[in-house]
Amino acid sequence: MLFFFCFLCLNSIAQTSDYFPPIPKDTASKKKIKIVRADSLMFQTLELGRYRKLIGNVQLQHENASMFCDSAIIDVDANYLTAFGKQVHIQKGDSIDVWGNFLEYFGDQKLGRLTGMCSMRDKTMILTAPELNYNTETDLGSYMSGGRIVNKETTITSAIGYYYHRQNMALFYGDVILKDKSRTIYADSLRYNTDKEIAYFIGKTTIIDKDSSVIVTQEGYYDTKNEKAYFGKNTKIKKGDASVQAENINYDNNTKIAIAQKNVVFQDSSERTTILSNYVYSDENKSYILAYNDPLMITVSEDEKDTTYLSADTLLTYKIKTEDTLLLNDTIPQNDSIKIVRAWHKMKMIQGKMSAIADSMFYSEKDSIFKLYIQPILWVDSTQITGDSIYLYNKNNSIYKVDIFNNAFIIHLQDKDVYNQIKGKFIQALISDKKIRQVDVDGNAESIYFIKEKDAYNGANKSTSAFIKVSFDDGEVNKIKLSGAPEAEFTPMKKINLSTYKLDGFVWLGNKQPLSKYDVIRDKSQYERYVNGLPVKKNE
Repeated sequence: MLFFFCFLCLNSIAQTSDYFPPIPKDTASKKKIKIVRADSLMFQTLELGRYRKLIGNVQLQHENASMFCDSAIIDVDANYLTAFGKQVHIQKGDSIDVWGNFLEYFGDQKLGRLTGMCSMRDKTMILTAPELNYNTETDLGSYMSGGRIVNKETTITSAIGYYYHRQNMALFYGDVILKDKSRTIYADSLRYNTDKEIAYFIGKTTIIDKDSSVIVTQEGYYDTKNEKAYFGKNTKIKKGDASVQAENINYDNNTKIAIAQKNVVFQDSSERTTILSNYVYSDENKSYILAYNDPLMITVSEDEKDTTYLSADTLLTYKIKTEDTLLLNDTIPQNDSIKIVRAWHKMKMIQGKMSAIADSMFYSEKDSIFKLYIQPILWVDSTQITGDSIYLYNKNNSIYKVDIFNNAFIIHLQDKDVYNQIKGKFIQALISDKKIRQVDVDGNAESIYFIKEKDAYNGANKSTSAFIKVSFDDGEVNKIKLSGAPEAEFTPMKKINLSTYKLDGFVWLGNKQPLSKYDVIRDKSQYERYVNGLPVKKNE
């Protein structure tokens, strides 16, 4: 009697616990737990109810669920049983098997609670936990005190877990860790399809791949079978010195191709380069980055004073392999590949006091030359340079030489409406300390330069020759050397009409000159968000 009284008290507590709802008062329409077989059976009727005690090779049936155990006690009126044994087994057809050492089963609710060495198995997964709840009607298995699910080569552990057999779907909460042969995923919560092998993220998630890339996201999914993923809510992917951050990213781990959209920030710390855009296509295997929809490339100089800002309709960077060591030099950081940068349509660039616009631009790490094509214009401080194409020679992120091909024209704004001018077939300008120091003109050379004494202009020299060499001192013409049938004419200022005293083809385009980085940046709101997200330096 004492045994049955304690048993019924525990039964009452269990039925009002957090795991199961209270038993309905009307149980007349509920199907009863059936006894299939047992080595021995005892009946007992008490004031509190009718009981059956079964011992040895016990098999019970409740609707389409079979239960196997060493011994069991059934409360007939409450439609409730407790089962004991080395392995208590619940079987649903040929698809679900549930095991434990001890079972409480509430027949009216079709709910079982198992403790001990618990497990649940179907064709796609194995769930193990110290405590396991199982609903024989919905085929829902759950644990609240830690557990794990193994799906082929994937293992998922968590504090709380739910497995929906019919949907092949599992939900995990609290200290979730997913491990397979290619990655480890850490999350606060996770949803996982055991049939399709897809993990869905529903909270902050960190993914560490075997190649050491790290992904931090807030939502999305990872198809672990096909190695494809979608990440949302400001995802960041980092590998080595490179990282990409965006509002959403589609990623294929097999091809290493990623498509990032909206407020994209791509960074390569080894090259001190950042690309801002609203669309970036990247191929990690080829170091290929294609950006459009208001892209901006920022390359920070070592002294951080001559940072380069470059924008265009489309920006492209990639690396090409080379086996020819003659193409390489000490300025190239990697001796097995060469970096290429291309920008086309409405290209703009600024570096300190130097700025440029063109239809397109090509840069190769092989020779460190920026090549500007189709109506290029270069400004160095107050000097304008135009031609059919312009090459800018770069060293340590600083321009030291400029070549202008065909219809070459250099105009220097000396004072208001006063322009020194040089033109020819080909012009080479040498630059140091961010100022033009020397200009060499080759072929059909022409020049106009104004002579100034103290604060007044005396006049201007207009010359033609095959070749012209012009030296500058702090931006002012210091010396001009003519060679090859030279002709020169001096005109005093009183005879000069400044509006017409110009070489053929003169066009001043100062209204198109980018004067600051904000004249280059297209999406200023994105740039401001990027700057606001940078860490503040200690000395600021």
